[in-house]
Amino acid sequence: MIPEQPQAVVLLTTVMYLGVVVGIGEYARRRTAQTREGFLMASRSFGTVVLFFALLATNMTSFVLLGAPGLAYEAGIGAFGYIVGLPTLVLPLLLGTVGYRFWLAGQRFGHVTPGQLFAHRLDSPLLGVFVMGLMTVWTVPYLLLAAVGSGIAFDVLTDGTVPYWLGAAIPLVVVFVYVTAGGMRATGWTNVFQGLVFILFLWVLLVALVVQFGGPRGATAATAASAPEHLTRDGPPQFGTRTWLSFAVVISINAIMYPHILRRLMTALDATAIRRLLILYPVGLLVTWTPAVLLGFWGAGQVDGLTGTEVDTILPVLVVEHTSPVFAGLALAGILAAIMSSLDAQTLSVSTMLSQDLLREHTTMPNRHEVLVTRGLIALLLAVTFVLALVQPDTIVGIAEFAFSGYALLFFPLVVSLYWRAATSTAAWVGLAWGFAGLLAFQAGLLPGWLTAGFMPFVPVAVSQILVTAAVGLVTETPPTAVVDAYFELYDGPS
Repeated sequence: MIPEQPQAVVLLTTVMYLGVVVGIGEYARRRTAQTREGFLMASRSFGTVVLFFALLATNMTSFVLLGAPGLAYEAGIGAFGYIVGLPTLVLPLLLGTVGYRFWLAGQRFGHVTPGQLFAHRLDSPLLGVFVMGLMTVWTVPYLLLAAVGSGIAFDVLTDGTVPYWLGAAIPLVVVFVYVTAGGMRATGWTNVFQGLVFILFLWVLLVALVVQFGGPRGATAATAASAPEHLTRDGPPQFGTRTWLSFAVVISINAIMYPHILRRLMTALDATAIRRLLILYPVGLLVTWTPAVLLGFWGAGQVDGLTGTEVDTILPVLVVEHTSPVFAGLALAGILAAIMSSLDAQTLSVSTMLSQDLLREHTTMPNRHEVLVTRGLIALLLAVTFVLALVQPDTIVGIAEFAFSGYALLFFPLVVSLYWRAATSTAAWVGLAWGFAGLLAFQAGLLPGWLTAGFMPFVPVAVSQILVTAAVGLVTETPPTAVVDAYFELYDGPS
């Protein structure tokens, strides 16, 4: 139980943080042209620093401050390799290759959404709507992570003074305020601040707690005594070779298919900003995930009895039980920073896709109404997210794994068109539908578990998807030569 006066300190710190975020959003509004390019794309002006933090902070969510410590608390030190591992190498390479081609196409043809790019490249307007629909379906669980994480954090760190439902609503309201004010520029600028906040908080908290726990050796000894299985790679099913490899592949390729990541890449000022990500992004991942995992791992030696969805509370529980109210306020600000830095970009991206891929391309909506309609869609999407968050269907890691697999199954049918001249819209349609149906069939139990051969369902679905997409591409008609040439002259130079 946190006394009432210290609770006031927690809330005051949080209010101050949220006030700074809203202030940055207001400043961004004053610097943003209320046009399609200005509001939706920040006039494609993000340099290295803003682009780096916009991508890194956007990719964190509550998974980094709640899900990762929860997994390490539940399963042990192997959580580090489970979460980081392969993605530290692969994701930056994809940002510098696939992401670079995406940026080139956005600059050349004026695309603002992934759906517009693939609809144009494969000469199929309806394909853009399909891509938009699938990306929206997989983003909703991700939005849910933000609201659930915030509700948990407020409930624990204020000892119920701010209940779960209200804690889930607060970041949704604040994000609505600054995103509808400043659009893409507001999300980028606030992400720089938010990224610095949650990284600094993680390291300060780690140092403060590890000193209190007797240093790294003492903290590890406490975990070894309380949960000796946490120091081995055996035991937890997540760390079996096939499951680990499955998840490593999923999180290595899924992020490049996030609509908010792809759209952020298209806002880069120049190619240099993208190339620098090859060096900066791995460093950012390591700096962020290392303290998050260690906090959960060492927390297992300090806190007993958390099970099910309770494991996601380990970081706030450590803060409440082992630090001062000021730290509790900083913890809440740090968690909100990680949450809102993803929530804002995801909400803006989905709303933009709905307004651009669906309404702009397939209705008579006047251009001058595009920004207004996007703002309305932001409000609708955040309201739906709040309702879903009240259910809290799974742990944060469980929700994330499902959404991650869905994004990863968008990769091959779409990205192949950026490298293979013979890629066809029919192949993309079939491949995307195959991946979506296959993953849902496993999730619903319509396909037997033995078909996975011990891997995550993503693996057999992805292997069959690649074969089906390639086969259909070989026997169906390619887009007009002029369209294909326009892209590959852009990528490879004139033939």
